Amino acid sequence: MSAIPPQASWTLPTEMNSQEITAKSKSNFILSFLLLPKARRQGMVNFYALSRVIDDAVDDYEISEAKVYLNFWKKEIEACYSGQPTHPITQAMQETIQTFKIPKNYLDLLIEGCEQDLYKKKYNSLTELREYCFRVASVIGLISMKIFGVHGKISEEAAEEMGLALQYTNILRDIAEDAKIGRIYLPQEDIKRYRLSEEQVTQGKPFDKKLKILLKLQADRAETHFEKAFTLMRKLPRRPLVAAWIMGKVYYKILKKIRAKHYNIYSKKIKISKLSKLWILLSESIKSIFFK
Repeated sequence: MSAIPPQASWTLPTEMNSQEITAKSKSNFILSFLLLPKARRQGMVNFYALSRVIDDAVDDYEISEAKVYLNFWKKEIEACYSGQPTHPITQAMQETIQTFKIPKNYLDLLIEGCEQDLYKKKYNSLTELREYCFRVASVIGLISMKIFGVHGKISEEAAEEMGLALQYTNILRDIAEDAKIGRIYLPQEDIKRYRLSEEQVTQGKPFDKKLKILLKLQADRAETHFEKAFTLMRKLPRRPLVAAWIMGKVYYKILKKIRAKHYNIYSKKIKISKLSKLWILLSESIKSIFFK
């Protein structure tokens, strides 16, 4: 019997296993898994696949249908801790949870953050935005630290800071794309402070000095969190965190490219080349060999 809920027509590739879903992804996250030891790499693959289908359920469906899917994954996560999950993705994740002792509240927060996208399209303040980013990004870092086998207060602070840095960079890069589905993540208080309209912020017309100042503000915030994360990570063992270093350096490079384009994120999505990603992979792998 299929584990897919009968209330809706499920079209996500969720009958695939975690390995297949991860292999099909074009996310920058996948690059960072390559140098992990086998058991930890599989743990990250299992976690990535679960977070991927949860996120896609929210982004790819109407609200009523998305709620059905999220409810299904909520029940599956419950079963990971107190029963037997029915889906291949959560069956694999149950093993990861048990092996790396992942707290249930982390996965609950991740679900809550993704669910928030169903009903909250704008954020009044930076405080509100940060709370959202903690759920959808910093929590991913906290779970990843468990899988990497790096524990303690410094690792948790590093995970929180890196999560904010990555998510703030994503928000900046994807302003126009998010606007197409009715979402504006830049704080409303900032938009009002610079006397900008939502249309100008989401479309970049006119692309004037005030808009550039707003976008620079978001970039500066991301860079501050990158600096804090990298500083904290230097106090931790480097080899277990090679995936985190690769992920951080890839997105930091994206942020630098946004700056180099003078914050014009409207003409096309800003990416870095495969060669640049390969260079980061090689340089960080070499560092992980010489700096344990």
